Amino acid sequence: MTGLHAWAQQDLGAWNSNYAGIGGSLLNPSSIAGSKLEWDIHLLSAQVDFANTFLYAPKSAVPFFGIRRIIKGSIGENLFLTRYDPMNPDKRYQVVFSGEVLGPSFFMKIKKKHEIGLTAALRAVGNIRNITGNAGQNAFDYLLSGNLWNTDYRERSARINGMGWMEWGLHYATVLYGDGTDELKAGITLKYEQGMFAVYVKNTNLNYRIQDTTGIFFTNSSVDYGRTDFDDFRRPSFHHFDHGHGFGADLGFTFVHRQSPGADGYLYRIGLALLDIGAIRYDRNSAAYHLAAASADFSNWHASQFSGNTQLDQTLSAVFYGGDSSRSLTGNSFRMALPTTISLQADWAINGPFFADLTIIQGFGHGDRNGVVRPDVYSITPRYETKCWEVSLPLSLMYYGHWQTRAGIAVRAGYFFIGGDAPGALFKLNDLRQVDFYAGIHYFIPAKSKQAPICTHL
Repeated sequence: MTGLHAWAQQDLGAWNSNYAGIGGSLLNPSSIAGSKLEWDIHLLSAQVDFANTFLYAPKSAVPFFGIRRIIKGSIGENLFLTRYDPMNPDKRYQVVFSGEVLGPSFFMKIKKKHEIGLTAALRAVGNIRNITGNAGQNAFDYLLSGNLWNTDYRERSARINGMGWMEWGLHYATVLYGDGTDELKAGITLKYEQGMFAVYVKNTNLNYRIQDTTGIFFTNSSVDYGRTDFDDFRRPSFHHFDHGHGFGADLGFTFVHRQSPGADGYLYRIGLALLDIGAIRYDRNSAAYHLAAASADFSNWHASQFSGNTQLDQTLSAVFYGGDSSRSLTGNSFRMALPTTISLQADWAINGPFFADLTIIQGFGHGDRNGVVRPDVYSITPRYETKCWEVSLPLSLMYYGHWQTRAGIAVRAGYFFIGGDAPGALFKLNDLRQVDFYAGIHYFIPAKSKQAPICTHL
């Protein structure tokens, strides 16, 4: 199993459009070169994606378009059930979440065949890879399920990576070559990353038994983990969310073929992009730890009271190292890689306003390094596209440890768009195991158009 991956920014029903504006550069930074738009102001959009093989909510428990119920049920912990199989406690599962808010951003033509842009985004991704059912169920039940007590379990495969960051991007795109029929475009995005929070768990080798609320026993166990100071969320301010910094980059090319020189549209375009190259070093109120012991006894664990995450770290260290509360600390910083991806896009103009898009997204692993990874996605998206209206139907296959089919829909009315690559659970078509939903608004003026904003009748 390749494991579970986290992603953001793909929004297949929106970003492949010729009217995507600066949003299209998140899938390929060369997309804004020679754009149909003179300029674009992206006011606000948000995206959330959840997919997993462990948790589910019956469709009877989620009302039609029940986003509020999902949020309240997740916070109140009264919505989801698990697929834990007590006959196969070592079965491996995957869980992933991602979210993104793209704030005020823009692009504009600075001269013929040259465009620049700026983006400001808040991104968060998290993944749990290959967690065994016994560990997942114990975590789900806060170790309080009597059915799992007094049994020897092992966890030797789980890996967790999660991070959140602010991202500031500077975009530049240009037409490198054009003879009227064929055109080659290139684009680059340079990004400054401000790390807000992060956590990782790796090299898990845990052999444990939960006696009851009075004791957890470990034998021949070890694990590495790191985290930022989550107590900072109790004191929200810019300083408390500033845990580190890093840099990233996107690079992309697009080839466009037209039927004849000077034609307004194209027969097809093919793009290739390398996205999210880079990493963030978390070095402010951050720490890395290693736990190892031939035997350890966490006595009276349920009665323990922790004033913060540092006290929890010190307690675990004392449990594994015979009372030494500082021995587990191995460093005051760690590095998290961004979800580096290669993306291929092919778009065909079928007839008039009808198009078909093929997009392939391939995530890169990071080996033993910490970092989040995108899933592999293979999609076909037919769409109807005009200045004022657009409808697309993304159909995709996603692989993150197992194959998962997705069928979505996206609609743009003037400057507003809404959609999802996997909205079935919101429409009560199936149990809630995955959800992908996005919406936003951006204001644009088409190229060669000097009139007032279009679609004012909407």
